[in-house]
Amino acid sequence: MRYTEYVRLKTGRYQSVGKFGDTIYAYEMLTGVTDSPEYHQISKEEFDSFEIWTQEYISDLKKLYEIINRPVICSGYLGKEYLDTALLRDM
Repeated sequence: MRYTEYVRLKTGRYQSVGKFGDTIYAYEMLTGVTDSPEYHQISKEEFDSFEIWTQEYISDLKKLYEIINRPVICSGYLGKEYLDTALLRDM
């Protein structure tokens, strides 16, 4: 599965959450000077509460740091464009 198969379902400023397929929830963050996307796996609960923790991250970066410190499951960068299923966790 390529990063282009990500389906954006909720958006925020320079970020979104969505899915790969039917069961893999992901957090999308735009990075670098070209705003290349990178994707981190999130749980269904984190997906459902996106609007809450994206507002809270302005004053408390705890949830955001927790997510972006997870492995990048795929990205728009050359060599990482395919979903690395070995990095997926049971969430």
